[in-house]
Amino acid sequence: MSSSTLDFYWGLSSLDEKQRIDSATQLIAALVKFQNSMPQTDEMATNEEEMAKMCASDVAYAIPRLIKGLASPRDGARQGFSIALSELLARIPCISVKLVLSLLWRFTEATNSMKGQEQRDMRFGRIFGLMALVQSGIIERTGTTAVDIRKIVMELTAIGSRKSYLREISYVTLTSMVPVLGKFEFKDELITMFVAVALDKGTIETPDELYLAMRLRREYPAYNWYTAFPHWQGKHMLGHKNVGKLAAILCETSTDNPALFSTWHSQLHTVWTEIFDLYFNKERAQEVADMAVMDFEVVWDHVVERGLFAPGASQFRRYWGFLLLERLMPHLSEENVPAMMTPNIVRGLSDNISLSGKSLLAKVGLRTAEKLIEICEGNTAVGLAVLTHLLNQRTTIQSPGPNTNNLRSMMANRIVAKLDSQAIIGYVDYLQKVFVTPKLARKNTTGVADPIMVTNVSDKSIEKQRG
Repeated sequence: MSSSTLDFYWGLSSLDEKQRIDSATQLIAALVKFQNSMPQTDEMATNEEEMAKMCASDVAYAIPRLIKGLASPRDGARQGFSIALSELLARIPCISVKLVLSLLWRFTEATNSMKGQEQRDMRFGRIFGLMALVQSGIIERTGTTAVDIRKIVMELTAIGSRKSYLREISYVTLTSMVPVLGKFEFKDELITMFVAVALDKGTIETPDELYLAMRLRREYPAYNWYTAFPHWQGKHMLGHKNVGKLAAILCETSTDNPALFSTWHSQLHTVWTEIFDLYFNKERAQEVADMAVMDFEVVWDHVVERGLFAPGASQFRRYWGFLLLERLMPHLSEENVPAMMTPNIVRGLSDNISLSGKSLLAKVGLRTAEKLIEICEGNTAVGLAVLTHLLNQRTTIQSPGPNTNNLRSMMANRIVAKLDSQAIIGYVDYLQKVFVTPKLARKNTTGVADPIMVTNVSDKSIEKQRG
């Protein structure tokens, strides 16, 4: 083995991302060069003895070394070693899934004699190793068996069920395997195994399971999903008859099994990426029609309006609600604003959120408000539609204190200041309906504007437009 590659391993655990990537790049380049000097073979190494014969000594040393490093508690070791392992596996064609799993199981085994932190390091090491294996693409190589894939699926499912904080990353890794299944002759056997093991025979109770189920359903539409998902009705999980079950999963609530959602996370679950893609990716419009998927407004109403922003909802759920509102903003239009800027959401922008808020909820609320203002300033048609909902009296909870409606007032003033002449005409028309023909305003909107609020917004802001 050459000593020239040893220094690169130290750089893999650096906290500096650039140094980790540079070390991994140089290490892989050196190892590939060594491997290219070896005789070419079409055979696959399934054990360490065969690897020693087929691979350069530096490569035969590197693979176990990188796998061991995945369980290291040092700085950025897991990230650096997993990147290097994934790239090396992709570049060395004689390494089999069976060999990698054998080494991974040996070097990341958590035993009862270990301390709690050591067991945790081993769990993280194993899941980072499985991620590297999947991302490398070696699952597609000749010699990969149903037994190998089942071993990966069972381990990822077990890790996710044992430790809730690892559930999402486990299922994201499982989901990344979905497109590969179709490349095997025993595809249907693998899909059935995924449903039985990772989806608990089609029960689907968590966002993680929903994400995997939606990707399976999308990738393999010809499979018999009616039988696979017996607890779900219709052609798709997002069908109208499943709205209650879907809302409970996406709001992460369960009266039957509260332990499913015992850990709060500060980011939106990955399943929302798939849901937004389903509704807003124009290339999937035919899929939405064919599968009789409910309108996005229905999902938004049940999950966000009645769930995350429901009266009495915890600050943690409202936090997710603001993140979803941010995710929706690129898709806002004049037509869908009424369905999205619903009463509880507008209340959420006012209730307990002041311009000087210091809490996590206040900060994300202010950030969401700022992004919404930017959208409105760039599209005055959307701005006018948002404005009329911000001024709606029924969307306001009057709370005592001098800061009542501070955030809402700030938003409304800034939106009005950027309205173009056509939008100003529409705004003035709206004010006339409020003050001159309030019955018509009640008929055409979800409520009546707050006169104090309207006066405050309309005077200086419109004078600024006239000037």
